[in-house]
Amino acid sequence: MGSRRNLLKIGVVSAVSFVITACTKAVSGSSEPTSDAVVEDAQTQSAPEQTQSQGGEVVIAQVSALVAGEGFNFTANDGTDAILFKTKDEKVYALSRICTHEGCSVNFDLSQNKLICPCHGAEYESGEGNVLSGPTQRALKKITVKIDGDNVLEVV
Repeated sequence: MGSRRNLLKIGVVSAVSFVITACTKAVSGSSEPTSDAVVEDAQTQSAPEQTQSQGGEVVIAQVSALVAGEGFNFTANDGTDAILFKTKDEKVYALSRICTHEGCSVNFDLSQNKLICPCHGAEYESGEGNVLSGPTQRALKKITVKIDGDNVLEVV
């Protein structure tokens, strides 16, 4: 009788661990972008290694290398993932890519000209980082940048 109980216990424990493993994979995979989600690298450029300039400002990119309307990914001085934009009239601005809802990294959708969080679907406009749709209520953090010659500098 004891061996039948042991066999039954082993079977139950195995089944439970299988179910837990399957559920864990399903839950952890849910924050990944789906096939129809925005792919950040396809629509953005990435920054080369940044260099320090005089006055503590950091060179992010060259204005001449930026394409108007497209995003340019870089790491801000504080370590935050960020994105830089250039307008058609040669102005530049930068936003944090960290969603203000739960801290996921947002992606730029060139076709819709907005930033979208793959975790919970929050949408931000690419100009000021204002919220277009929730669940978040707070805009993306702005990163102060300026143009010096052909260089785009992060003001530290």
